[in-house]
Amino acid sequence: MEGFISPYPIEIPKFTPKLSLAILASGKGSNFQRILLDIKNKKLDANIKCLIVNNPDCGAIKIAKTFLIPYIVINHKNYNKREDFDIAILETLKKYDVEGVIMVGWMRIVTSILLREFKGRVVNLHPSLLPSFKGNRAIEQTLKSKVRITGCTVHLVNEELDSGEILIQAALPVLNDDTPMTLLSSIQNYEHKIISPGIALAAMKWRKH
Repeated sequence: MEGFISPYPIEIPKFTPKLSLAILASGKGSNFQRILLDIKNKKLDANIKCLIVNNPDCGAIKIAKTFLIPYIVINHKNYNKREDFDIAILETLKKYDVEGVIMVGWMRIVTSILLREFKGRVVNLHPSLLPSFKGNRAIEQTLKSKVRITGCTVHLVNEELDSGEILIQAALPVLNDDTPMTLLSSIQNYEHKIISPGIALAAMKWRKH
């Protein structure tokens, strides 16, 4: 059984000037790479001005080096408060003069410090069909719940965890023999399909297309 995406298809408009984006990542960076490939293949009119990681061993750094994207390590362990951590992130975003922030595998909860400055311009990719299974360990929650359908969601970020406006979702079946690893792989396949359209849908709102 194949999955499906909604809304689909969407026509990604041209953006002039190109979108100026920062990526926040904590993990391997496969969705970061997908965004870069979609830009290279002219599916998304954007420039990635910088990558910010909170983990110095983040796999996304290697991808940034390959694509010659500036990367900055801002380790959350060096900050006592989430607000102080977000202030450091915000200073970096201002330095690179970005208009939108894209969180792909970003394992930190953002505060009002960042959201006030980028209201309506922070986008997150989450590995479940929101509003189900918010927060960390969404895939484990999905398997434990015994649901038969799961998916992924691109949404705007607000101050309530994983509760911002949903932009695009993909749904797919949970198989009887799925494990956390196999389900993650299936979900990531669809994350790669919806991340750039989701960015475009968000940008259409803040650019008022």
